[in-house]
Amino acid sequence: MWKRKQRDVFYEQLCEQNIKSIYKYCTRLTKGHSQLTDIAEECAQKTFLEAGKQLIKLQSHPNVKGWLYVTAKNLVLNSYRGMYLKRKYEIVFDDKLKLVSDNDELAACLEEVYDIKELSQQVLSTLNKKEYALYHDYFRNRLSIADLSEKYCISNSAVTTRIYRIKSKLKDKIKECCEII
Repeated sequence: MWKRKQRDVFYEQLCEQNIKSIYKYCTRLTKGHSQLTDIAEECAQKTFLEAGKQLIKLQSHPNVKGWLYVTAKNLVLNSYRGMYLKRKYEIVFDDKLKLVSDNDELAACLEEVYDIKELSQQVLSTLNKKEYALYHDYFRNRLSIADLSEKYCISNSAVTTRIYRIKSKLKDKIKECCEII
């Protein structure tokens, strides 16, 4: 019981003393881009969640602050990798019903095989008005998770969950349409 109390006090002090500096460090790693604010916040939070998991080891660690900075850096880099992979393979239908992709070969291949206007109409028609508005704001207007959270008066995690569900819905519909065509 006493050791648990000591760990809780240690963790609380660790968070209080370092949260601002770790957040600033994550913000600096994201180069201060306002669109990446949510990544900086998320990585700072994950750093301290990981510290909570590793608390017993950290109590005897020779450089706890250094451990926090390295963990934060790794989390930010992993987020960048995830964003790159997401953008590399992501295809977005714009309002003019053309295919937009960072990978021109993929877009060209799909345009040769399928009528993109028809496919995009079928796919986007599966979204209800609220889903389409969120889809449009996130993919076309490139609003950040924080901006969407504020606009729709829901939490950041609710926004990311809804975006994930919309993407899954669209992927399923694209697969369905491509099998039929």
